[in-house]
Amino acid sequence: MADPRSKADQAIAERMELLEPGTPRYEALEVARRFKTSWVELGGKLWEVRQRQWFKQWGFGKFDEYCRDELRIKPRTASKLTASYAFLKSEGPSVLKRDGVEKPVPDVQVVDLLRRMKEKEELPDRDFNKIKELAFSEASPAEVRREIKEHSPSPPPPPRSTVIKRLLAQAHRLADELATATGIPHTIVDRALALVDDLRALVEPNNK
Repeated sequence: MADPRSKADQAIAERMELLEPGTPRYEALEVARRFKTSWVELGGKLWEVRQRQWFKQWGFGKFDEYCRDELRIKPRTASKLTASYAFLKSEGPSVLKRDGVEKPVPDVQVVDLLRRMKEKEELPDRDFNKIKELAFSEASPAEVRREIKEHSPSPPPPPRSTVIKRLLAQAHRLADELATATGIPHTIVDRALALVDDLRALVEPNNK
């Protein structure tokens, strides 16, 4: 079976095995290794701070205030991190135990997207679980996003009135450009203006 680790992750792990723990070089590699799971670590810590209301003991009235003023993290970012961590805690607790080298953690943007899809119940359970399994595997964020796009329902078509208004605006621009361009026969300009009138009649039927 092929080693699932990326070349970079494998190289870090192999290098660390050759070094003495605690040395500056080892610690530099350890930091690089931890960076791969940093969003999970931070999300977990923020989730715990919010759950236990520790920020109040530290003199902050609200969790957002604590994140913004002490950690210099935007409330929106903190919300995404804590929500994504909570999603993994519920949907993939084993992912939280990954070290980022032997098993990479999913991209936070992908986890957040999965979470929102779960909340909106946009997909049948079978399709959602398939995408979730892919996201929690060694797949890249691009692969997961492609899979999500393939399974996501198509957006409803815009209202007829919206389409006609857009076409009317385009017809107006076309007629204007034809009227000011050199060498365009008047018959073509007239047909463009007639098209504008026909589309306007569809938008304003009472003004015919």
